[in-house]
Amino acid sequence: MCKRCRRKFTDERWEETTARTAWKAGDLLVCGDCHADDVAREVAAAEADRLQAITPPEPGSDRDQEAVSAY
Repeated sequence: MCKRCRRKFTDERWEETTARTAWKAGDLLVCGDCHADDVAREVAAAEADRLQAITPPEPGSDRDQEAVSAY
């Protein structure tokens, strides 16, 4: 049974969690749908972090004001 949504594992999912080739990442106690949600959330967070890192600060933001006051 999935610890998040409480649905019973399918035979296929049960085999995935107990096989020698079980998922190496993620929570093995969640169903395939909950695992897919976790993966999608991680991918979205990584993309948001990447976009934030390459986006220059907007004029007038706190980061700009700190840089100006440092001089």
